[in-house]
This record gives sequence, C-alpha cells and structure tokens, in this order.
Amino acid sequence: MTKVYVMTMTKGNDEQDYEHWVNEKIFEKKSDLKEYLNKEGYLKKSTYQYMKIEAESIVVADIQKIKLK
Repeated sequence: MTKVYVMTMTKGNDEQDYEHWVNEKIFEKKSDLKEYLNKEGYLKKSTYQYMKIEAESIVVADIQKIKLK
C-alpha cells in the first residue's frame, strides 16, 4: 500500500474572506512535504493544517493523507 500527501491551499485576508485556490500539490514522502512547508515558511496550525502569513494575505494549507492500494 502506498501513501501520498495532498496539500490544498486557501488564501484569505485579515477580514476573514477566504477564496479557494485550485492549487494542489502532491507529495509521495512526508519528508518531502515537510521540507516544502519549511522552505516556503509555513507554520503548523494543527495536525493537518499549516499557515503562512504574507504581507497582505494569509495562506492556509490543508493536508490529506491518502492510502492507495
């Protein structure tokens, strides 16, 4: 069984208006996912959620672990 990690990003601003990006990234290894999150400046918010604060917006990344047979 193979596991992949799918990251879906949502962008918002200080007024809590969030728009959904059709931007998803797929990682085969958890270590690759963690390396990407650290490199891009994401901070851990909860178990499967990370956030990055930019100059005028907030980006929230939701992580899903999917098991493939």
